[in-house]
Amino acid sequence: MTHLPFTHQVDVYHLVLSGDKESYEVTPSYTSLKVGIIPAGSDILAVYPGESAYSLYQMFVYDDVTIKNGDKVVGGGETFYVRGVPQVFNVLGHYHQEVVLEKVVGT
Repeated sequence: MTHLPFTHQVDVYHLVLSGDKESYEVTPSYTSLKVGIIPAGSDILAVYPGESAYSLYQMFVYDDVTIKNGDKVVGGGETFYVRGVPQVFNVLGHYHQEVVLEKVVGT
C-alpha cells in the first residue's frame, strides 16, 4: 500500500473529562508514533475577536491506535489538537486513519 511519508514522530495524550474539568493525561497513551502530517490548506481561521486563531492539518496514522476528539498530539516541537472523529479505513488488510488536527497559531 502506498502511503504518505512519515513527517513526524508524535506522542498522543488522551483528553480526560471529569465533572466540569478538562485535562490531559500526565503520560502519553502512545509514544513515538510515526505519522504523516500535512496542512489541510493555507488558511488561518479566526472565529471571534480575542479568540485564538488556528490552522487545520491532516494526520495519517498507519498503526491501530485509538485517537479521539480533543486528544493532544505533540511532536517536532509542535502541539496539535484532534478535531472531530477520525476516519478509519480498513480495506483488504490495509489499515489507516485520517485525523483532522488544529494548531493554534496566534491570539
